[in-house]
Order: sequence, then structure tokens, then C-alpha cells
Amino acid sequence: MAAETSHCTALLNEAQQSTGASDAASWDGQILILASDEMRAGCISSGLGDQPHQIEITGHPDWQTRRLRLMGASAIILASPAADLELLAGLLAMRRFRSVPVLVFVDQGSREDMSRALKLGVSAFIVDGLEPERIAAILDVAEERHALTLALREQLQKSQEDLAARKTIERAKGLLMTKSGLPEQEVYDSMRRMAMTQGKTMREIAENVLAIFAIFP
Repeated sequence: MAAETSHCTALLNEAQQSTGASDAASWDGQILILASDEMRAGCISSGLGDQPHQIEITGHPDWQTRRLRLMGASAIILASPAADLELLAGLLAMRRFRSVPVLVFVDQGSREDMSRALKLGVSAFIVDGLEPERIAAILDVAEERHALTLALREQLQKSQEDLAARKTIERAKGLLMTKSGLPEQEVYDSMRRMAMTQGKTMREIAENVLAIFAIFP
């Protein structure tokens, strides 16, 4: 263990020199390594190889004042003895962090910790598996999973929006049919022509119809 610690610390020193880590460093487009200590940071840095990354040691006294520099990351890898769910919640609450994969490496963790972390939006939760040779592969899988999750979320949101639009159009169409006495197809065609003429969507036209009827029932 001592030899591994020494090796990882040496790797960390090399990584910091090569990336020129400083208070003015930019995280944009880079992988963030948020580690509780130098040993864990060095192991992850070694595993990432040539992939651009930078390092923050969350155990350092000035960490709280530096954490706001982390806004442009392409991915986040957090390594600590145990799951820091408070830190995770804080990071994932930042809007831009919701759109990047987050990986967590811990020495010990319960199923409950894993479940809570995944619900927060973590892409990978690895217990007792912080080995440099595994980092790249785990990151690849996490990125694929994150992309799939985003795609499914966007698909669900679009389906919900489409359903809401259809309901709004149906309500407006029903009111127009009742008030005008015209058949459904004629009312629908009139709404569609109005949408094309005004350069609006059918939902916008329907919302306008409902708003008018709300004022003049």
C-alpha cells in the first residue's frame, strides 16, 4: 500500500506540472478530478493518460473557496474514502453539471449510498475499484450511459410536450365546434390555416383560442 501511495503521489506531481495547475487555470472542456487526497488524484490522473484533465483536492482548506471554478467540466470524477453525498448534491445542483457524466470512486459504500448517488444523477458508482488501468474504460461506459440517459430524458420531455399540445388543441377545437356549429374537420382546417398565416404553431393558436374564450365565454 505504501508503494502504491508513493507511486500515485509521484504521478500526481507529474500531472500537476504538465497541466500547469494554478488558481487561474480553466476547467472548460476538461475532466475534473475531485479527490480527497493526492494519492487518489494521482491514480485517476494516471488512468486518464493523455485526456485533458485538472485536479482539485477536496481535502485542502481552500477547497470551498475554489469550487466555483468548476463550471465548464466535460466530466467529473470524484474519489474519496466514502460517498460524500452532500458534495455530490451541491455539484449536481449546478445546472451545467447536470449535462455531464459524474463518476464516484469510494473505498466503502452501502447499497443505500449507491442508490442515493444514482438518483442524484451519478453515472457510475464504483466501490473499492480505484485502479489506474480501469479508469478509462469506466469513464467510457459512464459517458455512454450518460448520453443514453439524456436521450431518454429528452424523448420523455418531447412526448409530454406533444401530449400537452394535443390536449390543448383538442380543447380549443371542441370549444370552436360548440360555438360555431361547424364540423370538426372544418374547425381543424381553419386553425391550421390561421397557424400558417400567422407563422405560429397549432398549440399557440389553440392557446390563443382558449384565452379568448376565457375572457368572452
